[in-house]
Amino acid sequence: ERVYLIRRGAVRLSRVYESGEEITAALLRENSLFGVLSLLTGHRSDRFYHSIAFTRVEMITAPANSVLRAIEEDASVGLLLLQGLSSRILQTETMIETLTYRDMSSRLVSFLMVLCRDFGVASEKGITIDLRLS
Repeated sequence: ERVYLIRRGAVRLSRVYESGEEITAALLRENSLFGVLSLLTGHRSDRFYHSIAFTRVEMITAPANSVLRAIEEDASVGLLLLQGLSSRILQTETMIETLTYRDMSSRLVSFLMVLCRDFGVASEKGITIDLRLS
C-alpha cells in the first residue's frame, strides 16, 4: 500500500516460500523503486517481500493513492515511475540470464559482474563491492 524510493544505500528484496526457502528477488540501489505492484493493479498484492538494508539507507515513502494522484496531476511523475519500473525489468532480465548459466562458477562470475556494475566502487586496487552477502 506504499511506494518506496531509495535515495541512498542498498536494499535486498526477498520472499520466503512455503518450504521455508528464502529467495532474493532483487538487489536495489539508490533511485530504485519498490512497492509499486498494488499501485499498478489497484488492489493489495498477495506477494509479500522482505526488505533488508545492506548499507545505511535513506528512503522516501508515500501512500500508493498519493502517488496515483501525483501521476494524474503531472504526467512527468508517471514517466519517472515508468523509468523506475523499466530499470527493475532490466535488472530482472539480467538476473534470469545470470541464473541460466549451467555451472556454478559461470553463475558466480556473472553475478559478481552484475554486482560490480551496480554496486562497485572503483579504486587503484580494483573494484570493491561493499555489501555483506552470503
